[in-house]
Amino acid sequence: IKGDREPVIGYRPQVCRSRNGFVTALKVPKGNAADSPQLYSMVLKSIQNTNTVPKSVSTDDGYSSGAGFELVKSIHGIKQVSLSGAKGKRLITEEDWFSKELTELRRNRSAVESLMFVLKYVFNFGRVRRRGIKAVRQELMEKAIAYNFMRIVHLRRERRKQVPLAS
Repeated sequence: IKGDREPVIGYRPQVCRSRNGFVTALKVPKGNAADSPQLYSMVLKSIQNTNTVPKSVSTDDGYSSGAGFELVKSIHGIKQVSLSGAKGKRLITEEDWFSKELTELRRNRSAVESLMFVLKYVFNFGRVRRRGIKAVRQELMEKAIAYNFMRIVHLRRERRKQVPLAS
């Protein structure tokens, strides 16, 4: 429940996004679980799925927790962890908060918000037709896979535009 909004019971899927815009991890916790305890396990799941450790991790304020922040920072290979918002700012030193790297990570948060918009409104992530946690997880995974296929098509088209045609 936030503000004066009507409470809604449902699922709160957790999504990781790669730099190239692919969904690299998806979790659907039971119930209406909070985001903050999910950060570390989501980063680990993304690493497991891609066999790649990200250099940077950037999240919104909902994932801000001291324990999660410290655990993600301790992963070998991760150089920066940015937690946007007031809660995140309290966990990061002032020097780091205003550093060029973390400022840039916060600035690029719109890419993640764009992914969420596309998943919700193009791939109907906000509405599920199936009932029960197992069926909901399967449906959302199918939608994430469909999104990733469309992302591949988009990136291939962009790459073709950059390749000069032989004359």
